[in-house]
Amino acid sequence: MISTRSFGLRFGFASSFGSWLDDPVWVALPVTGSRLKRIRGFTLIELLVVIAIIAVLIALLLPAVQAAREAARRMQCANNLKQIGLATHNFESARGELPTTMVNPTHYWGAMLLPFFEQTNLNHSYNFEIRFSDPPNSTAVQIHLNVFQCPSTPEPYRVNPHFPARPAAGQTRWPAAVADYAASAGIISNLWNNPPVISSPRPASLDGVFQGNDSTGQRSFREVSDGLSNTVMFFESAGRPYIWRAGRQISRAETPALSVLVCAWAEGNLFVARGYDQGGVGRGRCMVNCSNQFAVYGFHPGGANVCMADGSVRFLKQTISAETFAALLTRQGSEIISSDQF
Repeated sequence: MISTRSFGLRFGFASSFGSWLDDPVWVALPVTGSRLKRIRGFTLIELLVVIAIIAVLIALLLPAVQAAREAARRMQCANNLKQIGLATHNFESARGELPTTMVNPTHYWGAMLLPFFEQTNLNHSYNFEIRFSDPPNSTAVQIHLNVFQCPSTPEPYRVNPHFPARPAAGQTRWPAAVADYAASAGIISNLWNNPPVISSPRPASLDGVFQGNDSTGQRSFREVSDGLSNTVMFFESAGRPYIWRAGRQISRAETPALSVLVCAWAEGNLFVARGYDQGGVGRGRCMVNCSNQFAVYGFHPGGANVCMADGSVRFLKQTISAETFAALLTRQGSEIISSDQF
């Protein structure tokens, strides 16, 4: 026997039958009366302190993670607008005009830009010989395109249930895939009505880049006399067809009256922008993120992305003045603005 008191153990040779063997197996046996060392654990107070520290670290880290994710989503949203602006410039270079509304038959900029988004297959399935809302186009207009979807918008794959489809006899209506971006046709004129919302003089022309059509108002970049870098061409109008006001969802497009109409990429997704009060209901000086009903609206904290006529993407603060906003949306308003104003 060998006794090792420093460990409170003694060791011996043993077999399974308790006999001594030539090939010994060391077995540790407790020594009677030996003092075992007590291992100290955490007290309840120490455990609670550790849990509290971990909770504080998580609380500090979570907003940073969320902010990083939103920054990535905002960057992807800006890239989408960049692609739309680039496609528009390629269209204008190839055709000598902007993709303003076609008549006889009717088509709009979203469908006209398909081949410039590398959507050749979808472009081939879309029939330009008939109207955008005719039955042969019912499948194509329901296709969701990522370039029209802002990743910060809730429920990315939304449809417009009130799309102006023209079904054949015995055919049911069909919805259409929604876009989170719209083309600018200018600024609404009632902002200068009494009492005026905008203090600056009303310009002679309130038209935006996409005001007009291919029969009475073909547009080109040569007409943007205010400067391509000073004129908004596309902007976010996200969350449609649901109505959103100042971060609150008001409806889910249950009826046409509770919807933001004309919001699919295949329909006339362009408008003159409106200004709202802070609640997003009445006329007012809030131009960004107060309502998505024919207005600039994004789900990014502090503002929304816009694509300028030169193809660059800017972030409009929701605190932008009504005068500066109106100046950015007109193409021949002759206003003088600087970049630090928005």
